[in-house]
Amino acid sequence: MRRVLVLGGGVAGLTAAWHLSEPSHHEDLEVTVVQRGWRLGGKGASSRGVHGRIEEHGLHVWLGYYDNAFALVRQVYQELDRPATDPSCPIRTWRDAFSPSNHVGVEEQVEGSWQHWSARFTPNSAEPGTPDGAAGASASPAVFLQRAARLLADFSASLEQQRQESRRPEVVLSASPSRPAHRAPGGRSDLGRLVRQAEVVALVAALEALRLAGTMPERWGLRSQILDGLSRLSRQWDSAARRSTELRRTADLANLVIACLRGTVRDNLLIDPAGFGAVDHLDFREWLRRHGAAETTLRSPLIRGMYDLVFAYERGDRSRPRFSAGLGLLLASKMFFDYKGSIFWHMEAGMGDVVFAPLYQALSRRGVRFRFFHRLDQLHLSPDRRSIAAITLGRQAELKAARDDYDPLVTVKGLPCFPSAPRVEQLRDPVADDLETHWSDRTAEAPVRLLRGRHFDDAILATSLGMVPHVAGELLKHSPRWRSMVSGVSTVPTQSFQAWLRTSEHALGWSEGLTVSGYDAPFDTYASMSHLLGREDWPAEAAVKGTAYFCSVLPSEAAADPVAAGELVRDHAIDHLTERIGHFWPAAVAADGTFAWDVLHSPGKRDESAAMDAQYWRANVDPSDQYVQSLPGSSAYRLQADESGYDNLFLAGDWINCGLNAGCIEAAVMAGAQAANAVLGRPLTAGVLGDWYGVRS
Repeated sequence: MRRVLVLGGGVAGLTAAWHLSEPSHHEDLEVTVVQRGWRLGGKGASSRGVHGRIEEHGLHVWLGYYDNAFALVRQVYQELDRPATDPSCPIRTWRDAFSPSNHVGVEEQVEGSWQHWSARFTPNSAEPGTPDGAAGASASPAVFLQRAARLLADFSASLEQQRQESRRPEVVLSASPSRPAHRAPGGRSDLGRLVRQAEVVALVAALEALRLAGTMPERWGLRSQILDGLSRLSRQWDSAARRSTELRRTADLANLVIACLRGTVRDNLLIDPAGFGAVDHLDFREWLRRHGAAETTLRSPLIRGMYDLVFAYERGDRSRPRFSAGLGLLLASKMFFDYKGSIFWHMEAGMGDVVFAPLYQALSRRGVRFRFFHRLDQLHLSPDRRSIAAITLGRQAELKAARDDYDPLVTVKGLPCFPSAPRVEQLRDPVADDLETHWSDRTAEAPVRLLRGRHFDDAILATSLGMVPHVAGELLKHSPRWRSMVSGVSTVPTQSFQAWLRTSEHALGWSEGLTVSGYDAPFDTYASMSHLLGREDWPAEAAVKGTAYFCSVLPSEAAADPVAAGELVRDHAIDHLTERIGHFWPAAVAADGTFAWDVLHSPGKRDESAAMDAQYWRANVDPSDQYVQSLPGSSAYRLQADESGYDNLFLAGDWINCGLNAGCIEAAVMAGAQAANAVLGRPLTAGVLGDWYGVRS
């Protein structure tokens, strides 16, 4: 039997274990997951603290185009069959675990004051995680052009309607490749609208003709026709933008779409075999500027929000925004045109509760073994440098003699969850509270050396990229490609802050359920998460009525001192509450401008210190916790799942080249599936849903 070690229990590693443990491989493969500490999830881990409160690594929102991630979750819940096996569990199906969220927004500073800019995206009947529905070949520049041009038609119709009828523009963003129908013509305003729409329809036809022309001489005339048409539309919207705030915002979006169309045509992405990848060496904002995007658009919350959501600031410096242009085009296309059901999906409990606990249960039933409390220390090469000959682990804890395996889960209000500390009743001796950090005291750890042929045959490296320099020293010394990957693909620390409230967000002045980005430092992203309170176990006397999550990038220099970094995030949270929270919670600020600390839940005193100590914050500076960035040109340094250069080592994580080279759940799931395919000798993208770019199939 072939023995496979999965080194790391994050999304990518568990996805690989899921595919390798399919019933068809049960007689051929033995799969073991090695995990430091007491819980699974990696950067997506969550646990339950005091009163069962959900404590996350950061803010996790699933997007509607995450087909592979949703497919995994759907399979897990179907196999668990909780309605039959655990009918009292409050989350029994994937639809119990996730709810659609179509209301999103960004924040905009206008003449020194911040304003909300929110939108409701049209839902559709498609379901994420299925091969059918709205999602399609959006990694194709041709499809992107068609959909973007049709969106321009909606903008133009909306503009004409506003001009003639003094109404706000009625633009609807939809995942459908066809634009929404407008009411039938019936007057001069409708005639003007039809004329303008006809111009855009002609543009759509010209774009399709350009795609079909390929490299033929006719393409140059079509190219000029398209660029001239885009210039006319751009002037039209520049004029409209001066009339009102609503039109200016719509004009920014139209200008962004026009710049994307113009750049796609000018840079010949329609015929370049690399597709979007042909411009991945450029920064997205700089690429837009090169193709005529207005400075107001480049400074708009639309663009800033995109950078915020992917922590796209070099070394965590907000004055150095950097993000691959090709990936920016792909993500915009996926987010706005390929979502299924809803643009966002909220989890109905912590990510550890709705994703990792069910995965652990289902994998355990399949026979996958878990080795908790085992830290990966080093990979060792064979004498001929062609394979991994040995793996050194550090055993962090010993189980009691009567136990074969550690049970990591507890139950909170009927829901299996990971606790915030090890279940010491299963351990032989007390353990330290820092088992999940790279800097923990290792003097009590027992070294464990695993040998190829005796303990394992193949290994999947599914740690975070930040850990590679610490666990793969021999590989870095031997392989130039590994050295290039580590130096060429960057990670960045992040920070998060969760607050529990004595007053509802609605009473404080905010719209519950809304997620916004693009706000002021230190926390640029805010998500209303009060819908999770029912999953926590607060006593009635606590009177907790709301909860809010905040996150942002953290300067790389903060990683030098983890303790100081934690204190810095605490200071950032205090600064955010005392200086900036009034924009979201006006009722939390007194007439003299001071923050009312009794808004925060605190079991004792209600002063600043006691109130802050009762909240939860994290400085994600550990090498395994840092976010993998997509800086311009970095995709060239990423290795694919089967490109380790060693015949029994495969790679999984959102840091490999998987076709979606971004730090997100979907990328990690895709990478895990590709690692499993590589182990099994299948084509890398076998069974992977969607259309992507830059990865060999």
